Amino acid sequence: MKDKPRIFLSPMFLSRNDMFRATRLWICSVLAFVFLLGQHSTVADEARRWEIDDLYRDASFGSVAVAPDKTFGVAVRNWIDAETKLQRHSLWFSAGDPLRSRPMEVGEPDARAPLISPDGKWIAFLSTRPRPKGWKQTPPAPVYSEPTVDIWLISVDGETAIPLAGPEKPDGRVYPDQNYGRVAFSPDGRKLVFIADDGDDPRSASEIAANVTVVREDQGEGYEGFGPGDVWVAELAEHPDDHAADRIIRLTDDEFWYGQPQWSPDEKKIAVHANRTAERESIRYSFNQNLDIWEIDVTTHAIRQLTAGPGPEFFPRYSPDGSRLIYLTSPRHRGPHFDIYSFGLVMTGKQPTSRLVFDFHAPDADYRAVGNPNSRTHADCWEDDSHIVYDGYVGLGSKRFLLNVDSGEITESGVANTKSKFSKRRKLESRFRPRGKSAPARLNAKSQRVEWDNGEGMKIDGALITPHPAIAKPPYKLIVNPHGGPHWRASLGAGFNDQIFASRGYAVFKPNFRGSLGYGLRFLDANRGDLGGGDMRDILSGVDHLIKEGVAGEDQLFVYGVSYGGYMTSWLVGQTDRFKAAVAENAVTDLTMMWTLSDLQSWTEWSFGGRPWEVPDAMRQHSPLTHAHKVKTPTLILHSANDRRCPLPMGRAFHQALLRAGVQTQLVIYPNERHSIAQPRHRADKLRRILAWFEGSMRKD
Repeated sequence: MKDKPRIFLSPMFLSRNDMFRATRLWICSVLAFVFLLGQHSTVADEARRWEIDDLYRDASFGSVAVAPDKTFGVAVRNWIDAETKLQRHSLWFSAGDPLRSRPMEVGEPDARAPLISPDGKWIAFLSTRPRPKGWKQTPPAPVYSEPTVDIWLISVDGETAIPLAGPEKPDGRVYPDQNYGRVAFSPDGRKLVFIADDGDDPRSASEIAANVTVVREDQGEGYEGFGPGDVWVAELAEHPDDHAADRIIRLTDDEFWYGQPQWSPDEKKIAVHANRTAERESIRYSFNQNLDIWEIDVTTHAIRQLTAGPGPEFFPRYSPDGSRLIYLTSPRHRGPHFDIYSFGLVMTGKQPTSRLVFDFHAPDADYRAVGNPNSRTHADCWEDDSHIVYDGYVGLGSKRFLLNVDSGEITESGVANTKSKFSKRRKLESRFRPRGKSAPARLNAKSQRVEWDNGEGMKIDGALITPHPAIAKPPYKLIVNPHGGPHWRASLGAGFNDQIFASRGYAVFKPNFRGSLGYGLRFLDANRGDLGGGDMRDILSGVDHLIKEGVAGEDQLFVYGVSYGGYMTSWLVGQTDRFKAAVAENAVTDLTMMWTLSDLQSWTEWSFGGRPWEVPDAMRQHSPLTHAHKVKTPTLILHSANDRRCPLPMGRAFHQALLRAGVQTQLVIYPNERHSIAQPRHRADKLRRILAWFEGSMRKD
């Protein structure tokens, strides 16, 4: 134990009053030290459980843009306004000291996705704020769609932001999403490229007069109200006044959606991905359509096709010298909505030629050594003219890899590689990330990997989140939480919902059943044509393992899932009575309805090899609705009113079937929500209802 601090005072230099004051100082110092020790102990002793209202108390800092000269950074602060219960975003400036970061604008108006100009003088960003009074406004879209943002700029040394376009802006809604949207300065900083629709009402005069709408092809989930995404270039004023652009030029004008624009190093071309075929489908959470890479001449607006594979080619990124371009690709057209993607390379000369750099579909492609590449490439993925950096899924985790595009050699990179330019840039982002207020001490849950044998010769793993020991000890009440997709995955870590459940004494089990990403192609395809079969057995064998290990009690099992996790929840309660209560959120309950109503027909077609009239028996037999008459488990159904991916009628149908079967059930509909229930009030309400549903089932015993 360290010695206690002592204060030495020499009496020869002190008067009687000084000695009295010194003695008092000594006493105060000792008392202060004791108080601090007590405070430290009290804080440790008073660490509390997570509360649902913590949703409104915490703030975080998201994406960080770093100045080219590395002297400052701009980050996005994200928080929920405690009074309005609305999500907020604003820009914060940092010169390198996280504790001295500051908001860039008074009142912190809406701002997101910052981008610093090459000369370091301007910050471009997206915002939902209104344009100046009397100016043409950004057209609205439904609340449940992407936010209708416009582009604004603010000088580094200024406090007032100005819109990109003047009073009569030619473009409409800027695409803010990560599938299509991207804003990028040209290398010389004098232009901006972005994706936006034209803001026009697509209805004809007769439609408007009769107040009807003729159904048109759109991009479905999250994009309602948006028109086709075109490529626009803004020429920036040297000395802007009340707006930043001298001129805004439209490079494309057709019925197709273009996305992820990137400048060539010489600024003469812009690469994009687009599906310019007649067969279109949403790419929200899905890259399985016939996307190709296209190159647009900035001067002539001529467009040429660089790739022509049968499946998707997307997320183009020019090499530093501009002679070639890397992209992600899969050979499967209308395959799984998230696939295992390979890297392709196209030479951008007069006669474009493309080739695979590394085939992640090859039988000898070991996911443990090369990962399953993320479906988005980094904008700055090129390390030099021969290497790119990518992130790959490996089981429950992710790793960073370095790919030699000439030889196809892959090595693990990792953030610890200080020689990597990419790693240095990420460390700079960390340096300029502001630090928020310290959160109160909480009893945090623990996340760990669990592995089990599924009884069919397969090793399966998943994540297990367990409560803090001060809250509960095993065997725990267990919430089985299957992930969505099914071509997605669970990863390590405890999110907000996990912490809330753990604070009520629940452990949360997230199995990566067959069909999950991060385990190679064979595992990804292993549940094709067998939804609710092998994947269900993987889950239940994992539950058996946790019971055998003493982690969970047989009589304390619950299940809660969203999307395909909702499918699995609805399916499980029709196959077993093991669960005390269930909650299915935005669930797939009928595969024929999924095909006819969803914005992603390829999901069911890929899973069962045909359309409803071609494989009716398979779709019927694998639909939870078919087995609803066997359900005994109390089942709460939560559904978004405006879900395009798993539409509301599926929730209504399952609820109606459970009612007629005499099952305890309830249907809760959340207005103005899409596939993800995201509004803070609804998130809080959802958690309260789930906990009340589970706890109510226990009180009935």
